[in-house]
Amino acid sequence: MRIRRCAVIGTAAVLLAGCGGSDSIGNPAQTGSAEESTSALAEKDAAEIVDAAFTALEGAGAAHVTGSIEEAGTTQELDLQLQGEDAQGSIVMDGVTVELVYVGGTAYVMAPADFWASFGMPAEFAAQLEGQWVLMPAEAASSFGALTLSGLVDELRASGSDQVEGEVTTDELDGEPVVVVTQADGSTLTVADDEENPYPLVIEDKGDAPATVEFSDFGQEVEIAAPADPLDLNDLGG
Repeated sequence: MRIRRCAVIGTAAVLLAGCGGSDSIGNPAQTGSAEESTSALAEKDAAEIVDAAFTALEGAGAAHVTGSIEEAGTTQELDLQLQGEDAQGSIVMDGVTVELVYVGGTAYVMAPADFWASFGMPAEFAAQLEGQWVLMPAEAASSFGALTLSGLVDELRASGSDQVEGEVTTDELDGEPVVVVTQADGSTLTVADDEENPYPLVIEDKGDAPATVEFSDFGQEVEIAAPADPLDLNDLGG
């Protein structure tokens, strides 16, 4: 799989998450081959392990996702809570932090004035949005669906994970057993070596847009609520 940037449509635009291409997780030293392991998960082939990991992630219902993506000479960092069809967290692009909340199909963004101005918004309007939660237009909000847990899993599956090929090895990560799928370009997917919950723990992409994404807090939900009194872009200049 390949992590890629996901742009939000409209005067404001950002977000990332998604996949397609070659995939991987963490990069722990690979100390044992699948053949040497008695793990049922390690005995599966690469595609089966990837599928099991995505199925477990979806079944968890919630997860905390952090990581970074290098693209076009810039590094984007993300810190998101994904649960069901909702999400909240932050994305840092070129040193600019963008906060976001996506709940009930509605998206809200809070960012500096320069961020809004960079997408062509007149300076006088952009200044009104400084440090304010902004209600995104419906057509833009639809793009945030890829940042939900279910949306991320859908994109991962759509990337052709059933065709993944790679070496399967075993190792430990933070003292716990893991199974690692390593592809030809060095990209890796590290999965918890747990037959019942083979959660993806780290994805490390070595492709054109190098990325590392870590997953944690599976099944641990937090309150995600719409911010109070957001500004409506449709009302600006009205």
